[in-house]
Amino acid sequence: MSEKKITELKQFTSMPLWYRIRGYGMILVGGIIASLCVVAPKVYMLGEHFSWLPAIGAVVFIVGVLRCVDAQLTETAQGFLVNMQGGVLDIVVGFLVVFGVNGLPEDLHLLIVGYMLSQGIYRNIILSVAKIPNPISNRITGGISIILGMLIWLDWPTSAAWFLALSLSVDISFRGWALIVLASSIKKQTAD
Repeated sequence: MSEKKITELKQFTSMPLWYRIRGYGMILVGGIIASLCVVAPKVYMLGEHFSWLPAIGAVVFIVGVLRCVDAQLTETAQGFLVNMQGGVLDIVVGFLVVFGVNGLPEDLHLLIVGYMLSQGIYRNIILSVAKIPNPISNRITGGISIILGMLIWLDWPTSAAWFLALSLSVDISFRGWALIVLASSIKKQTAD
């Protein structure tokens, strides 16, 4: 394998098993919460009408912490910055969603719109800078985040708390899928 390819892989630490386990966990948790948002949309959580928002907020927070751990484990400055910036955004938004339940669910509307749009745009812009193996999965995931953010912003089909939680859950699931694709690409490239 060429020296350039090895350097590209090191920026995301060649830990395909870690990415695969995390990816499957994100798909599982995101899928379960998304299903619960549809099956039981009016659940009381923390004594309020927040549907599953506090639960998915905690998941976003944990995903952010794990991305910051990835940043610490990377061997290049580029990999550190890519993971740390996304991780800090996840941590801040997850924290605000979990602890923003003392008001109305509608108060989180613009926060989640901004988060979804910025994550989607960030994922697509970062692909022009970072050399990510098999970037199409990240482009698809970024596009889904942008579409969901726009749907929330336009209040279509609704801006209810269950739809906010559903959108975040779907985003987490697709991000897990992108991690699995990344793990497979890393494993395939290191085998070559």
